[in-house]
Amino acid sequence: MAHAKRTRMRGSCACGGVQYELNDRFLIANHCYCSTCRKVHGAAFGTFGHAQSDHFRWIQGESLLTGYHSSAGNVRNFCRICGSNLPSVFPEMNYVRIPLATLDDDPKTQPVAHLYVKAKVSWLEISDALPQYPETVDLRELVKE
Repeated sequence: MAHAKRTRMRGSCACGGVQYELNDRFLIANHCYCSTCRKVHGAAFGTFGHAQSDHFRWIQGESLLTGYHSSAGNVRNFCRICGSNLPSVFPEMNYVRIPLATLDDDPKTQPVAHLYVKAKVSWLEISDALPQYPETVDLRELVKE
């Protein structure tokens, strides 16, 4: 799959208090069925885009962010007003994980894999042909330049 050229995408929380911008393409996107992703999204799975954090910035409302460490080295950010799940930035790794549904613009990418399918809810059937992994994988190995 050919990646889109660098592009500007904006996103926000449900109340509009927090806004962000990515001035780059996504390296990869995935669906995740782990219990944490299901609970923070209030849905059967979460869908994320992954990009370099040096092309990411908060436009407004960064002071409205709150978060918690859901696992070692992993922070989940939320808007403290509306509760929207928001990007998590890991500058030491030059990495940002963006919940794709928070984008206001077309992400110009498609998920390439299903992760943590062993934790999938019983009432959801995965009906596409994307690879399914019982747990996580190193997404860098799936990136196609």
